[in-house]
Amino acid sequence: MKKTIILSFSLLVVSFLIQPAAFAAVSQSPWGSQPKGSEQEGGVDSLLGGVTSDINGFAPTVSTIISAIFVIMFLVGVIKLGYSLVTKTGMILKGSTGMLIGIPIFIVTIRLFFILAFTINSSGVTLLVTDIMNALIKIGFLASVGMVLVGLVMTLFNKFLSHPAYARWSKVLYIGAITVTILTGVMPAVIQSI
Repeated sequence: MKKTIILSFSLLVVSFLIQPAAFAAVSQSPWGSQPKGSEQEGGVDSLLGGVTSDINGFAPTVSTIISAIFVIMFLVGVIKLGYSLVTKTGMILKGSTGMLIGIPIFIVTIRLFFILAFTINSSGVTLLVTDIMNALIKIGFLASVGMVLVGLVMTLFNKFLSHPAYARWSKVLYIGAITVTILTGVMPAVIQSI
């Protein structure tokens, strides 16, 4: 409920900031005085250009307002965390930790989205996807090597302590490493062939 109220308030603030600019661009448009059959130079382009430049003019204000809202939400999360630690309330602790973890992730995601959206062209998207896929392939192979090494340590613990849990964990890690290696090697070729 609170998230819905905050989202609605944010949209209301943004709509009030954008609305006068859009109306100003429409009132300057020559469409009202032109007959239907006549075309004027750059009618739609000038309208869209005017609205876009007005929206871009409000971008710093909107960015500041959104950043302030996130800072306020983060501070509320800190206060709720302190309250929950003092009163030992589990539900408030869970909500506040979720807020404290989620807000920085959300801010970084929004920043990355806008950076990527405004700096990448069509050829850059292809290169970005290829780079991400190559990075995930390398991460998969390194994770499988790490799983094998941890499995060897668990096997060593099993030899020293004769504890069946270590043997079971090492087998699970070996099976996971084999599965990750096979999927990492095969799936990119399968996906590229589609």
